[in-house]
Amino acid sequence: MAIYYVAHKFSGKLENYQRAKKITHDLQVNDLDNTYICPLLTFSHLKYGEIGYDAEMELCIDILSSCEKLIVASEISKGVAREIDFANLVGMEVEYLEETKHD
Repeated sequence: MAIYYVAHKFSGKLENYQRAKKITHDLQVNDLDNTYICPLLTFSHLKYGEIGYDAEMELCIDILSSCEKLIVASEISKGVAREIDFANLVGMEVEYLEETKHD
């Protein structure tokens, strides 16, 4: 079993949260051999900007460092770019979902 990180832009927009939730849900129910974690869902108890962007990104990178693969599930925002950079730095596989090409 592997843990996969699902990256999705947020920008404080409810529609981005809902889309990330649906994508993560669909990935999980279609692959019970692995675990899918999306930081938007993981940190949904925090208000947007409550702890500051840099602190939030540190938490995200902390989770990402425990994962085997990064799945990019949206267009690339500043935060998603940082996650991709980290994954590339440590040699982690990065997968782009097909629907990201249509954003």
